[in-house]
Amino acid sequence: MTYSAKYPTAVHSFILSLMLVQGFYQLLHANYGRGLVQISIGLIIIFSYFIRYQVTLHNTSILYNVMFLRFVIFSRKLVCSDIRKIIFKPIGRSQKGAFIYTNKVLPIRLVNFKPECMYEELQLFAKRNLLTIVRKDGLKANQQEMTKES
Repeated sequence: MTYSAKYPTAVHSFILSLMLVQGFYQLLHANYGRGLVQISIGLIIIFSYFIRYQVTLHNTSILYNVMFLRFVIFSRKLVCSDIRKIIFKPIGRSQKGAFIYTNKVLPIRLVNFKPECMYEELQLFAKRNLLTIVRKDGLKANQQEMTKES
């Protein structure tokens, strides 16, 4: 099944409004360098509004896509043999999150994915494929077979 996420934009909107107001203020008062830098930061924030994340769980692999509008700008297929461990931990006060650590460079962060059942499906995927599951304090375990790490 395919799950998708986009990150919250409330903070982005606040910073965007500050950058655009300050950038135009600097341009009007002949501080062109500062104005252009702040407007370019604002454009980068506008760019980030259209980024979407997508995870597809298959029987023995995970497909992770980062998309801009409908175009895939980054794609990574993780086979079970590439996954070292999956860490489940709370993000903030009430959100769940998962980090997939691979034998390669950086972990994949899975936060804000809808529907919320993605995290339970990811746990089942890890158990079916005999992957190491680590649960940080704060998340209730469905099964007692999980490793607890504080």
